[in-house]
Amino acid sequence: MAVYARFAASDLPKAVGLDLGDGRRQADGRAGHLCHGPYITLSPGLYTAGFYIQRDPEDTEGILELDACAEHGGRIFASRSVRLREMFASLPGLTPLDFAVDAVERGCEIRLHAPARARLIVTEAVLFRRDVAARVRR
Repeated sequence: MAVYARFAASDLPKAVGLDLGDGRRQADGRAGHLCHGPYITLSPGLYTAGFYIQRDPEDTEGILELDACAEHGGRIFASRSVRLREMFASLPGLTPLDFAVDAVERGCEIRLHAPARARLIVTEAVLFRRDVAARVRR
């Protein structure tokens, strides 16, 4: 994997949501995985993954769930809950998740689970290595 990878929201699999013509994905009011994937192989290391998300200004109730996993959620590396009211309403902001991979892992994904009635727009997912710079300086 490259040191930094970006994925348009509409290029990732989904269980709920509507794809917009410009690569964004909008929640459709149903609870479920708004984005998941990209099902890639990760080497051992420290990572940060996340989604650029914008909430509707009126959307203040509910909790968003993020996780990084392998085996379609069978092995969770890390998870995080975020209250919608804590997210940006004026522009898409990164909602990050830090995690570690101890061995080569195949089929890795990051997942974004939206609560019911959420009015979110996801622009993209990002994934990058945090420990590459430390290895280069040695």
